[in-house]
Amino acid sequence: MTKRIKIGVIPAAGSGTRLGYLSNLLPKTLFPIYDRPILHHIINIMESLGIEDIYIIVNVHKEKIREYYKNIKPDLKSRLHFLEQKKLDGLANAILLIEKYTKKQPFLVILGDECIIADSLEPMIDLFFGTKSIAAEAVIKEEDKNILRQTCSANVDKDGKIIEILEKPEDPPYMIRGCGIYLFRPEIFEFIRNTPAHPVRKEKDITSVINNVAKIEKAYGYFINGYNININDYEELLKANLLIKLNIKKI
Repeated sequence: MTKRIKIGVIPAAGSGTRLGYLSNLLPKTLFPIYDRPILHHIINIMESLGIEDIYIIVNVHKEKIREYYKNIKPDLKSRLHFLEQKKLDGLANAILLIEKYTKKQPFLVILGDECIIADSLEPMIDLFFGTKSIAAEAVIKEEDKNILRQTCSANVDKDGKIIEILEKPEDPPYMIRGCGIYLFRPEIFEFIRNTPAHPVRKEKDITSVINNVAKIEKAYGYFINGYNININDYEELLKANLLIKLNIKKI
């Protein structure tokens, strides 16, 4: 890896209501996956890439996330910072909160409810710096159309360039799913400002922003070698626990 990313962002403001009563006790990012919360796994991934400053975007149960940080602070290599998204108006607007903290540097975003079991993300960083991309997103082949309907559907060409990426399509046209792992250059903030909110959900999603970047051929997809689960229900939480357990035993 010739260039490094020093700034990481973990959006963790959501409530996780689809996980029922558990969401009344904990923010989704603190739900345990085998031996530690989702958030801790994500921090470990970022630290393995040499990230020095991690910004966690909070809202629901924010005090519990801060409390967990106090417990693990002695073991961390990175510095953690907290930003509050006071109005839950979409992931893109959450990312916009860190604009003044990036110091015009590129940065990595991993959603606070992602389970990632894959080879190092260093090749994704190499792809990002090796192109003129403004946005890069980890992608994976997806055969389940229900999952595509709940997430996104992407068309990626043989060179990795994203041709089109659609947020929660009713009839997914492509069997490639974007994962909640992104690399952005600072130019992304202007694209966020210029992308309208969804007319029904009243939220500004990052997928639509990336689709606008794709229109000028500066968005890329990186196929991860492994597994990715966006944890939205009990089945996905259980699957993530089993995969992490198997991976730890393998190591």
